[in-house]
Amino acid sequence: MTKPFSFSHEFTLDKSYFAETYDASIDPKIKGKDFIKTATFAVIGLGILLSTNLGNNELAHKNTYYLGYFFIGLSVVEALSIKFKRTWWLWRQMMSKAANNNASLTLSDEGILIESVYVNQTTKWTDVYRISEMNTGFMITLANAKSYLSKRGLSEEAIAFVRTKI
Repeated sequence: MTKPFSFSHEFTLDKSYFAETYDASIDPKIKGKDFIKTATFAVIGLGILLSTNLGNNELAHKNTYYLGYFFIGLSVVEALSIKFKRTWWLWRQMMSKAANNNASLTLSDEGILIESVYVNQTTKWTDVYRISEMNTGFMITLANAKSYLSKRGLSEEAIAFVRTKI
């Protein structure tokens, strides 16, 4: 009879952890569809500005005029978030309340358990659709989500255990 596997590790949700997670899970290429929201904001803003300048006194209200510039400003911010996607994502993660807190990872025969002050996430092995191994960790694909498991704190035995689940 085999002994049930269990591995626990504690780690900090710091900038290097978030950067590794981003690099492993996000496609850095900029695609045309990334700019749909940017273009929509710009068109709405320009439409509002043009409608206020065409002489229709009802629409030419001062607040409506500022609303046009607001939407153009949103389009600029959205374009910058696309251009600086990684920096933007890391900044958002570091501003979250979970940043710089400790989390505990437990691998067992049942699944993966991640616990911290703000997050309690359980992933059962039966819910896993696919596991892809990378140099720095494992990309775990569920039915409608992806999760990244870093090799940084895993023992060789734990890495071998996850490989058996592939």
